[in-house]
Amino acid sequence: MINLLSEEILHNLPRIFCMIVILSLITIGLHNFYLTFHSGINYVKRLHQIPCSRCAFFTGDYRLKCTVHPYSALTETAINCTDYEANNNQKKPNLYRAKRKLKIKS
Repeated sequence: MINLLSEEILHNLPRIFCMIVILSLITIGLHNFYLTFHSGINYVKRLHQIPCSRCAFFTGDYRLKCTVHPYSALTETAINCTDYEANNNQKKPNLYRAKRKLKIKS
């Protein structure tokens, strides 16, 4: 009986090994997916801290985004901008309407 049991285990050993490898790969893949998703969420939260669209110096034009810091506008370096001035009394620029006016004039 013991001999028969050990033969059965030896016969199924490659299957057991393959199952362990497959489950390990699935676990590693799910863990990497979680880490990537978590770092992506943190990156998006950091990008939402950029105050450029609420600044008085923000133009809304893709050629000159900011009149004070044109090269660092809408980047992560603009998070702690020293020249930030809140734009409370004006609406956000409507780029779609501006592009549409340009097409009509042409």
